[in-house]
Amino acid sequence: MPAIFDILPTFSESPYSYIIVPIILVVSIVGFYYKPVFHALLLHPYEICRGKRLHTLLTSALIHRNWLHLLINAVLIYFLLFDLYGLIEQEQSANAAFLLSLLLITSFIGIPNLIQSYVKKNDFGYTAVGSSGLTFALYGFSFTYFPLEKTQSFWIEGIKTNSHLWLATLIVILLLAFIPKSKINRGLHLVAFLLGSVSAILVRPQSLSEFIESYNFLLN
Repeated sequence: MPAIFDILPTFSESPYSYIIVPIILVVSIVGFYYKPVFHALLLHPYEICRGKRLHTLLTSALIHRNWLHLLINAVLIYFLLFDLYGLIEQEQSANAAFLLSLLLITSFIGIPNLIQSYVKKNDFGYTAVGSSGLTFALYGFSFTYFPLEKTQSFWIEGIKTNSHLWLATLIVILLLAFIPKSKINRGLHLVAFLLGSVSAILVRPQSLSEFIESYNFLLN
């Protein structure tokens, strides 16, 4: 039987997978059964835009509405954080990857929540929880950082590179906007996905030219 770290990344390969995901799990579970914690950490845009509860721009990512929401995000974030750290470490030092990953993770949580708060600033009854914004930002970053990297899709034959996967994901996010009365936070997901994509280009500027190159066939 293979050792667990023959399958899963070690701490040194993905430190934030083993720091952030356990925190999300513990805080969310406490929030399920102790509502004062849940209410203290949830995002309330009305109050944020009036200078209150600013900490919830980050802490709302630590709590979830239900077990399914929590487990899906926890599993995805675990592996996406491994991808984030590994991508950066390929071209920079481990120390740089550690610090830059922390900066990106904080931005991926806080910036979409800040934009969401501005949009919902006059809706007193609106609240939000969950780390879906972080998840979609990490997707955007991963697909954009090395856009020419080969990939495969079991569902769509035409997907050959990360840039194609990026476009397919964007289309799915946009299509979800047409689902009536959906509880999916589509606006947050779109903002986070684009933020992650732009961040990848800022960290590795040549990603932009490679991304354009991957779609040259459309221009010929």
